[in-house]
Amino acid sequence: MLLTIDCGNTHVVFGIFDHSDLSYSWRIDTLATNNKKHFLEIFKEKLKNLNLTIKHFKYVILASVVTEAETCFNFFEKSLSIPFISISSSLLKLPIEIDLHEPSQVGADRLVNAVAGSSLTQSDVIIVDFGTATTFDIVTMVSGMPIYKGGIIAPGVNLSLEALTRAASKLPKIDLSVHPSKVSVIGKNTLDAMWSGIIWGYVGMIEGIIHRIEVETGNSFRIIATGGLASLYLPYCELIKWQEPNLTLLGLKQIAEINGYK
Repeated sequence: MLLTIDCGNTHVVFGIFDHSDLSYSWRIDTLATNNKKHFLEIFKEKLKNLNLTIKHFKYVILASVVTEAETCFNFFEKSLSIPFISISSSLLKLPIEIDLHEPSQVGADRLVNAVAGSSLTQSDVIIVDFGTATTFDIVTMVSGMPIYKGGIIAPGVNLSLEALTRAASKLPKIDLSVHPSKVSVIGKNTLDAMWSGIIWGYVGMIEGIIHRIEVETGNSFRIIATGGLASLYLPYCELIKWQEPNLTLLGLKQIAEINGYK
């Protein structure tokens, strides 16, 4: 089995692959990495609940964008005592070219998403990731080889909403997990107006950015959405036809296979 780990600013997402199949996935708060021993205990307890042990794994691959979690994952690696590679390793082979002056500046999760997105579509693709930030990553295909061209980083939906409610004390707090069945553009009260901003404000940004990417490159792209809030926007964003919640885990599996996992 293969253990994939995607450590983001808000959550650490684990995925377990049995050959090509994603058998299990779960997430915990990234803050748990502040206590490395407790983090390992949480992981072992989860394995126990799944009737698995560390001996089931042949390989571990990690993508992390959280520098502060490095100590925790170093401890995690030593404790597991099985082959363990990180996307940040200079020894890692990647099935994508990076067309940037400083390739090291690409976030590990964004690079992995680019690998997975280009593999799934086999075409020019834009990956829109609704995470702590809302990111856009652009990949073009040249003679069958995916080329990472760069991207856009915008404030995430939760961050924008938190900033808004902090700055305007009379505005109510909104739980994004409980949303209206339909959101109109013109709000008839404060709450409806806020939902319009949350939905249509971001739809306008997303579709506007995609349009500008296509104008700047002269290409047309397939669009893949991923991240925790992607499903909130699919009913409203006409340009997004494809959602893949496990995109990062799938990309990690693909990279692990190229680097020795069978």
